[in-house]
Amino acid sequence: MMKIMVLLHSAVGTGWQAPPKGSSLKTLYEAQEQGYVEIRGEFQKRQFRLTEMGAETVERDRRRLKARES
Repeated sequence: MMKIMVLLHSAVGTGWQAPPKGSSLKTLYEAQEQGYVEIRGEFQKRQFRLTEMGAETVERDRRRLKARES
């Protein structure tokens, strides 16, 4: 789950974007299977975007982390 959260937090908005360096296909597919992201393209042109559920998960986690800092 930790690798998936790193992937989700790396997303900038909900538009199509390249996955961060070091993200494996396995992590992308696991995030897709769990409903957090959509994937398109092949090989070096692969892109992902957050689903509504993924965006909500990231926002909730960011609020949780901010509350822990306070």
